[in-house]
Amino acid sequence: MALKHLPRTFCWSRIGSETGEDLATLVLRKEWERRLGGGRFLWGIGQSLGTSAQMAALRTGSLLALFSPAASRARAPERKREDAVVWNAWIDASGQVRQLPPHAFVTSRATLPSGRAREQHYALVCASLAELSIGSSLKVYPERLRNVSTGKTPCASQATVVVDRLEPAAEPTGKAYPIALAVELEAPWVVRLAQPTVVKARELAAIHAAARNGDFEAYAALTQRLRRQSATQQVRGVTRDLFDMPPVESALSVRHGGARLRPRGVARVASWTQLTMELSHGDHRPFARSRGRATLC
Repeated sequence: MALKHLPRTFCWSRIGSETGEDLATLVLRKEWERRLGGGRFLWGIGQSLGTSAQMAALRTGSLLALFSPAASRARAPERKREDAVVWNAWIDASGQVRQLPPHAFVTSRATLPSGRAREQHYALVCASLAELSIGSSLKVYPERLRNVSTGKTPCASQATVVVDRLEPAAEPTGKAYPIALAVELEAPWVVRLAQPTVVKARELAAIHAAARNGDFEAYAALTQRLRRQSATQQVRGVTRDLFDMPPVESALSVRHGGARLRPRGVARVASWTQLTMELSHGDHRPFARSRGRATLC
């Protein structure tokens, strides 16, 4: 998505891979996920946003997510590669555990900095009609931003936050962060993830190598195998996936069982609290939007 100016309200995320990917590799992997998801994909974040994303989307009628590369830090000698976890489910508003779509591949470190096992992770529900690409002339100045929930300037520990942008009263003097990527968020905007399973460092390295080499077939085979390994996890409730859509027609020529998959539409969401999405057939538009509420059609 090409932006000419910063929106007044947006979700801002300073991104840096927890599992060792460079930015270009991460964005390519999410582009493949976007194509397989009919225009939608998940972007993992390490902290809850509470209700700020829903509140902002309902107030403004839409909500964009803007991503900036995290500030580089001087590092000690490179640590030994660690195992990671892949997240396989999400928790809806009623507390039901629901399976993620099979093409979704959200990973994180297996442990927190304290050494405890990571038990919680979150994801932004992203959508883009256009191919994901890196690059923008826009910059974000944290001193001009205010958290929509607290009214305070985002602090360094908040890697992802929903903010209002203040109109400049003078030239900014603080640090600027370039915008690398912009996408739209769709209802339910952000979800809590569940059911993590361990991915060995060598398996994750193979996935990263496939993305760096532009080898979609190897990437798809590896990620699908890892997701299938966790398919025996117990899941409560019966529902469709978060955005259960087959792969879109693309230059990648994604196939399943020898047959080309075609996109299907999804039924309209009654409200942002209704997180189970029913499928309908015959509508080849990936998604649509209306003022006042993010909708699916």
